[in-house]
Amino acid sequence: MRKNRIAVLIAAGVMLLTGGIGGMQTASAAPTIDGVCGSYWGTSWPPPTVSQGSVDTTSPSAVMLAQCYLNLSMSGDNLTIDGRFGPLSNTAARRFQSCAGLSVDGYVGPNTWNSLRYWANSPNYVCNLDL
Repeated sequence: MRKNRIAVLIAAGVMLLTGGIGGMQTASAAPTIDGVCGSYWGTSWPPPTVSQGSVDTTSPSAVMLAQCYLNLSMSGDNLTIDGRFGPLSNTAARRFQSCAGLSVDGYVGPNTWNSLRYWANSPNYVCNLDL
């Protein structure tokens, strides 16, 4: 079972009920993963390309959004969402790209962003890894 997905959806429900996501005051719609990770990005889509060495610890941050989406798209990584795209984030991005059938380069650019968004909102993981 996807324990972290369930925990995220429960947290999103609580945030929606308390008005904690983007100023929403009602829970009329089911929470989405975009709603949870959306707190890390609030401007145009797709976000700018991020890769190893990218650092943006302010919120909203494309780096934080990438880390959030990577956590929700695959099992096993549990990246810290800290805005620092280091070696662990790079490894997770490369693993995601490989599982999603994308070009494996570690850069979270337009194609990877779109695939991450899809898989973060999917009921399944693109990759399963029991660490």
